[in-house]
Amino acid sequence: QRSRLVLDVQLLGMVSSCMVQPLTSDALCGTELSLLRRWATRALALVVFMVAFSLCDFSSWSRSGSRGGSRVRAELGTMNSTYFGCGCFWHVQHDLVSLVEQDILWRDADTLTAFTGYAGSVRTAASSGHVCYHGADSDYGALGHAEVVSLDFPPSLAEKVADVFFSNTCVKGRRRDSQDWGAEYRSLIGLPGGLESDMGQSFASVAAKRGVTLRAGRGGDEDAHGNFPPYNTPPPNGN
Repeated sequence: QRSRLVLDVQLLGMVSSCMVQPLTSDALCGTELSLLRRWATRALALVVFMVAFSLCDFSSWSRSGSRGGSRVRAELGTMNSTYFGCGCFWHVQHDLVSLVEQDILWRDADTLTAFTGYAGSVRTAASSGHVCYHGADSDYGALGHAEVVSLDFPPSLAEKVADVFFSNTCVKGRRRDSQDWGAEYRSLIGLPGGLESDMGQSFASVAAKRGVTLRAGRGGDEDAHGNFPPYNTPPPNGN
């Protein structure tokens, strides 16, 4: 700011010089006026930009995706509810949010659908009908469920989502944490209609290309490291 202030003062002094002594400093005034015109052009350009910016409609950027997510989602059509599991659900959630919801679906924090929960079985607690973390009769592991993350996306993007999952989140069915063993951490996918649905076939095709075998799940399955049982079950239990 100090250097700019000095420049502005010098410029003002040169303009005053031209006005006061126009007959004795013609050459100097020509240079000074050229510099003045240059600054005036820049100032005018800034004003035009600010006016144009104020006229822009940014309503589609708010609460529906920072890059016009509501318009994009409308064009994609109906969303299907699915879920994914591959070891601990925290890293799965991170990948689905960053690589699918933000990068592909252009969603913001207010429109995310990737929530952690438990799925893979039809059993619930006899006393409450709940499925919860370890404890009492609602223990998700004892009830045959596994850790999963929900995700809503249109069927038209099934292959793209499958590719993200099999190439980044669960490569060849291997879990990132070596301690994620057992049925509670088994690899699984929940799709409307199961393996025989169009989405199921799309996932099976991409999985095969990535060296992964999909097989139909029965519910409450044992751990089968490297294989994925696609289920046709309700949405995940929990949050």
